[in-house]
Amino acid sequence: MARINGETIIQQKITELNHQIIHFEECVKQAKEQQIILRKALVALRAEPFSTPMKQVIKREKVPNRPVDISPYSRRSSEFIAKVFKRYPNQWMSANEMMWKAFEIEGKTEHKSYHHSIVTAFSHALRRLKEKGIVERQELREKPSVKVIQWRLKEIGM
Repeated sequence: MARINGETIIQQKITELNHQIIHFEECVKQAKEQQIILRKALVALRAEPFSTPMKQVIKREKVPNRPVDISPYSRRSSEFIAKVFKRYPNQWMSANEMMWKAFEIEGKTEHKSYHHSIVTAFSHALRRLKEKGIVERQELREKPSVKVIQWRLKEIGM
């Protein structure tokens, strides 16, 4: 059996400390990445599109100078998306599912004629949030010609 001298013990301790340094550097790197994502989320929450409603686009009926009401779900889509993600944080959902969940949360339902514009507004808002790194996107193929795009709030590993 070999004897362990002082030099070997010191060398082992140096190796152990090097491994700890590498581990802590990785932890710091991950923490900085998470901090960046959280800062982006704060910027998105404070600025367009969450806190400021989009300008109301007025559509005209056949009667001139008479505006048609536009659904608040279309004008403030990001606000409703935030409510849905708050209620269902880790669930993958399509824009259509989010619309129905927003109706459920609000306890209201818009007229069927608004549904397409609401889903379109939700899709546009979700794309903006993806660009900011707040949501994740996945594509599912139900059939070769049909793809379903689903979204969820980005998980931040702790």
